Amino acid sequence: MAASENLKALVAQMPNGGMYTNENDVDKERIEKTIAEIAKGGKENVLGLIDMLGEPGSEQDAKPHYALHCLGNYILIAKDDSARRQFAETLASQLTSDRSKYIRGYLCQELQWAGRKEAVPALAKLLLDEELVDPAAMALVAIKDGSSEALRAALPQAKGRCRLVVFHSLAALGDAGSAAEFRAAIKDPDREVRLAACAGLAKIGGATAVDLLLQTAGAEPGWERIQAAKHCLVLAEKLLAAGKKQDATKIYSSLRDSRSDPSEKYVRDLAEKALAG
Repeated sequence: MAASENLKALVAQMPNGGMYTNENDVDKERIEKTIAEIAKGGKENVLGLIDMLGEPGSEQDAKPHYALHCLGNYILIAKDDSARRQFAETLASQLTSDRSKYIRGYLCQELQWAGRKEAVPALAKLLLDEELVDPAAMALVAIKDGSSEALRAALPQAKGRCRLVVFHSLAALGDAGSAAEFRAAIKDPDREVRLAACAGLAKIGGATAVDLLLQTAGAEPGWERIQAAKHCLVLAEKLLAAGKKQDATKIYSSLRDSRSDPSEKYVRDLAEKALAG
C-alpha cells in the first residue's frame, strides 16, 4: 500500500545519513518520538515503509530503511509480542511479492531479529533462490523454532549454492534429523558440502560419526584436511562431555598419530594434551 502523507512526514525526520549517519548528528530523543508515532500506525505503516524503500545506496532508500530498522528495534525493546508478531508477519508477507530482491533480502535481515516461527514458511520459500537463500537461511538459523524442518524439506530440491547454504544452516542448527543426509554427504563431490556435513555431524555429537570424520580428516594436506581436523576435535569434545571417553580417545589418538608434519604440530599438541588430561 502507498505510504500516507503523515508517514512520509515522519520518515522525513530521520537523519539524512540513515543508518550510517555520524553519531554526533543524531537527536536520539527526537528519533525515538518519531518511531513511536510510526509504531502507532501498525501494519499499515510497516507496509508503507516497505513501499518507500528504494534502491541500495540511494537517497530515497536511506531514511525509510533506517526507520524500518528502528521500528523493529522499538517493538523488540517494548517486549510486546503481539506487536512483534504483527511486524514479523507483515514483513514475511512481502517475501514472495514482486518487490526487488534487494528489498526482500533486507526484510529477511530484519526477520533475523524480529521473526519467530510465524516467519518460517515465508522464509522457506526463498531457499531455492540463489540470490535470496543466504539472508533467508540466516534468518531461519536465528529463529531456530521450526527452521530445521523447513531447511530439511528444501534439501532434496536445492541445487548448487542453495544446497550448500542449506547444508551449512542445518549444520549450524546441529539438526539431528539431518544425520543421515550429513553421513551421505561426507562423500559429496563438492568439498564445501563435505565439510558442511562434517560440521553437522560434529555438532550433533554422535559416536557413529567418529569413523566418517576421521576418514575425511585423512584428506591430502590443504583446506579440507585442516577443517576436517577441527570438526574431529569438536566431535571429541562433545563425546567427552557425553561421557563417551573411549570414542573421544579414538579421535585424539588418530589425530596425534597422523599429524607428523611440522605444519600440523598444533593439532598433534592438542590431541596429546587431551589424551594426557
